[in-house]
Amino acid sequence: MRDLNGWTKRLESMFLPADRVHDLTLLAKVELGLRLVEELDRTQPPTAVWTLLGGYHFARVGGLVDNPAAEWMVTCARHRLWTLRRRRNWMHALQRYVDLPDHLRRYGLDPALTSFTPLKPSHAADRDKLYEEELRTLPPHARQSITLAKPGRYRLIAQRRITTLTIPDECGVRDDDRVRHGAAHRLANVADPLDIPLCELGDVADHIDGLGIPDEDNWRERFDNLYLYLRGAGESEFKQSGTLRLERLLHLVGMVGAGKSTLMVLLAVWAAQNGLRITLVVGDVAEQLRLTRLLRHILDDPEDGDDTAVAPVLGTATRQLHVERLHRRVAARGRPSILQHSDEDGFDSLSTACPADPLRDVPSTAPLRFTDAPCTGLYDPSPEATDDEEPDRGALDGLGPARGCPLWYRCPRHLEARHLVTAKIWVANPASLLQSRVPRHLSVDRMRYLELACARSDIVVVDEADRVMANLDIAFAPSATLVVKGPDSWLDRVLTHKIGELAREGRVQLTDPVVARWEMALTVVGTATNRLYEMLIKDENLREWVGIEYFSSWTLQEKLLHDWYPEQAPGSDPPAAPVEDWDRYESDADAVSDSGAGPAPTPWAARKKYVAEAFDDFRDDPLGDRGIRSEQITDALTDATKDLLQTVDSVGARQRTRTALELLLEGPPALGERLPTPEAREGADIHAAEVPGSPEWYERMVVRLEFALLVAALHHRLDQLTQLWPQVESALRLDRTDNELVRRPLHDYAPIIPESPMGNVLGFQYLPDQEEDHQGRVTGTLRFFRCEGVGRELLLSLPEIGRDHHNGRHGPHVMLMSGTSWAGTSTKSHVIAPVRAVLGPKEEFLDAVKETVFTTRFLYDGNRPLSLSGAPPGTKADILRKMVHQLARPVDGRKFSPLDEELAAVADSDRRRVLLLVGSYKDALEVANLLDAAGNRWNGRVRALVPDDQELAAQPTSSATGVRRGDVADFAKDEDAEVLVAPLMAVERGHNILNVGKVAAFGVAIFLARPHPRPDDLAMAVFAINDWATRYTRGLGRADTEYGTFEDVVTKHDDLDLAGKAFRKLGRTQWNRVLHRRYVYTRLGKHDKQSFAWDHLVTMWQVIGRLVRGGVPARVVFVDAKFAPRAAAAAAPNADPKVRGQRDTAASSLLVNLREVLAPYFDPDSAGRPSGDPADSDLVQRLYQPLYNALCEMPEVGPPKRPTRS
Repeated sequence: MRDLNGWTKRLESMFLPADRVHDLTLLAKVELGLRLVEELDRTQPPTAVWTLLGGYHFARVGGLVDNPAAEWMVTCARHRLWTLRRRRNWMHALQRYVDLPDHLRRYGLDPALTSFTPLKPSHAADRDKLYEEELRTLPPHARQSITLAKPGRYRLIAQRRITTLTIPDECGVRDDDRVRHGAAHRLANVADPLDIPLCELGDVADHIDGLGIPDEDNWRERFDNLYLYLRGAGESEFKQSGTLRLERLLHLVGMVGAGKSTLMVLLAVWAAQNGLRITLVVGDVAEQLRLTRLLRHILDDPEDGDDTAVAPVLGTATRQLHVERLHRRVAARGRPSILQHSDEDGFDSLSTACPADPLRDVPSTAPLRFTDAPCTGLYDPSPEATDDEEPDRGALDGLGPARGCPLWYRCPRHLEARHLVTAKIWVANPASLLQSRVPRHLSVDRMRYLELACARSDIVVVDEADRVMANLDIAFAPSATLVVKGPDSWLDRVLTHKIGELAREGRVQLTDPVVARWEMALTVVGTATNRLYEMLIKDENLREWVGIEYFSSWTLQEKLLHDWYPEQAPGSDPPAAPVEDWDRYESDADAVSDSGAGPAPTPWAARKKYVAEAFDDFRDDPLGDRGIRSEQITDALTDATKDLLQTVDSVGARQRTRTALELLLEGPPALGERLPTPEAREGADIHAAEVPGSPEWYERMVVRLEFALLVAALHHRLDQLTQLWPQVESALRLDRTDNELVRRPLHDYAPIIPESPMGNVLGFQYLPDQEEDHQGRVTGTLRFFRCEGVGRELLLSLPEIGRDHHNGRHGPHVMLMSGTSWAGTSTKSHVIAPVRAVLGPKEEFLDAVKETVFTTRFLYDGNRPLSLSGAPPGTKADILRKMVHQLARPVDGRKFSPLDEELAAVADSDRRRVLLLVGSYKDALEVANLLDAAGNRWNGRVRALVPDDQELAAQPTSSATGVRRGDVADFAKDEDAEVLVAPLMAVERGHNILNVGKVAAFGVAIFLARPHPRPDDLAMAVFAINDWATRYTRGLGRADTEYGTFEDVVTKHDDLDLAGKAFRKLGRTQWNRVLHRRYVYTRLGKHDKQSFAWDHLVTMWQVIGRLVRGGVPARVVFVDAKFAPRAAAAAAPNADPKVRGQRDTAASSLLVNLREVLAPYFDPDSAGRPSGDPADSDLVQRLYQPLYNALCEMPEVGPPKRPTRS
């Protein structure tokens, strides 16, 4: 994290002490922004500055930035001023700046804020030199120095209690202990392009083969199967090359199974051997440990004893979870005792041991909790402190400065962090890079590992780049479905789990005050949610007022204030520039209230400001945790909220809310006759509730105020719930990965990524169901989300993160790799960086894979085709039972079952295994149990894939054997197993399941369910809006019918402020569209259907990729009738003749749509390629030809279109 305000202190030092009573930090930031505009384009108004800080290229498109120096100025300004990137905040800052004394200000602003002029201030007259410097340099990193504890007695906090330990003399820090990153991350990266001859990678392969590493042979053969194709500038085809060139950002793709992982390992070893530093980004911790182990076998010199050539970047937040998963996997391999696990690779890297634990003065029967380790939490002793005391509220703040543990440099849990200092190869996963901080013991600069990796690495390789891109999107826009009808509600799961855990232990956990606070917060969340549902279900007018966009306690407050205190005075003209909805209803995360501000102050502006401040105070502490406030309004709101949550006297609670409302309405225009009666809409009468001051109006306002108060309580306690979650995980056995709300976007990257195109938003969304119950009531889904940036832009910005134009330091060369990161109009998987390299297999491999066969095997309940996708939760179990019954047993007098027939269709007897694909782990276990019990033929032959952290013994009703996800690569070693039932998304990537012949172990994949995200999954809306923003602002997307292209938005407006407002309005329109659409295939429009098809083409092809490893064909069977509903209906036993003649289209069938979106790239005469790039035909054929061939051969999909590629 950069130091945002350190530079402003230099300006403050230029002023006289008497001047420092003013907000000089605000003055410095506003003047720096104005100086930026002055340098770029003096004709722009002062209101335009915010458009330069949000990450979109308004300045470049508008002609303000046309050279690297100007671009760098904007970058430097964004790092210092990003908190003002919202128009609302910038305008508020300008208004406050104007109020400063003239003799302090460098600029004068006209009253309308349309222009500014330089002034000659009498104080700090030479500040321009400071501004020039700040626009040329990046701010330094914030500091995080720590003083190490010396031998002696210290206090620490363990389970919220103060205890002590004594550090003996022999445990003090030795000079040879200390290792630091120091200035290593400031070294210059390789600036020139890297040309890597493939023959040198071949030499690396020979070297690895010569080492004789167990199970790691045939590297030369694997290398010889790699073919590299590059596209030159202006060329329409990819041509074979013998040199891999890395220059800034290289997007490399290759058909699934083409050898990208092989290339990554060879490149890493080559880089280390040539004195370069490289960071590899892989999918998860298990892959990190496997790859680290392999690279250490290759590079570490056993005679030298150096094991630091390779090191994994591992976070600490989920360390315990990964240790437990590793123990479970080892136990499942026949070593049930934990004492048998000591020699397993990975435990040293994931160590949770704390050497300070035995130094505690009072021995404990239980070890220190992982989160209590005093790595940076040792405090000087207090004479009056007694051991094992429980601190009072605020006592933790009075412990004095924290000191670092001197054992850190020899601590086993920080072994890999120390190795990273000297390692040439870093192996990371996206979360560990993005989230983990560099330890204070290793660096005085406060930074995340991603920043350090980009600053020190010459090369960064990102594997499965499309998956990483999707993860980044979600990291900056986390969401959760709080409540939904059925078993998938996050809140219901947590409440049920809490009750079970408390009952199991007789509620002894509540003696821990933190657990008690967490439980009370969860109780409030549940109660508030129930009350909100009660109101929303029975009050249609309230649903309309809340809206189907999104809402928060702040936006509801703004709506109420706008109703009570309008911005237009009675009898005055309408304001010239009304506050846009997008401005009023943005998140309050970093907004400031401008209540009462406007083009023409109203008589009630002061009262409105007072009420707004009271509301703000209430939202900060809605339930009065901090005690009684001095403001009567705030206390009245708190009392009303408590009544709403606690009392069963609804009449009394309503009256207390009315009392609070009367306090809020003292002095607004709505009381008295200062507002005109609303005009009736054409053809409708005025409802009494729309007349301000009427009894009906009062009743409506009471209901709306109650709703706003409950939302404030819900939001506040949700925050408390997620903050306390890590501290109660152990006591209540909570799953950290299930805490979807705890993920908060990191502000460290705010100066790097653009803010969300609709503005950063935070809030709830309530989506009413489409159908009423038998009494006409409508329930709905309640979702929570926060959007704080376009996460995928971070992937494209990796070469820039380590760059410093002023110091001449370059960022790393970055290679993005995947088999599916070019994916047409996919909103989830398509990486917009142009593809410059393709990795292809040898022709024999490709010829074999082209023999892949797609077919259908629809199943029926009487005459009705069976479909698992979209089935109501209550019917899924019955559908699965019928599907399994028909697949597992011979039907229609046949000798063999359909499953046996599919196995017999696989020519290679060593590959006669079936991968049965379902939608969830729950479905996988159910299908496996049904199949295992379907007769002697399948008994003992079926395995169910289970999560790594699931206790296999915790399934007493399960008859099928479970296989942990981390062990699935060894499935073929189980000689009895013929069928693996797995969730589709769990085997999509990252697992090469091979047999003894080193080819795909599975010959058949059967899709029991069509891949489809949950219709209420907010992630799909996030992917869609981020995809729109990245394409639209680069001129790659469809032009808007009203605004045209992004260039049109910028150039058709008189200044960047107007252009920015237009873009924000357009972004909000797009966000509302994707937020409100029903993400159900048959209900999507044509363009969304194409994106849907590309999204699921990627998913299906990645799964099928597990079956073509080693250059073998796959057999893929589609069972779910939703894949081709008309074909399934036509093939029914007693289908109506009219139905038999119907054919599926792209509108009805996902399979047909898959062929449709691919077809233009395979038709040599087609001029309708959506991308418009002639090289894309060559690219798509190299990536997806086997998939396209198989689709075209399906009778259900349509006539084949399979031209031969030259």
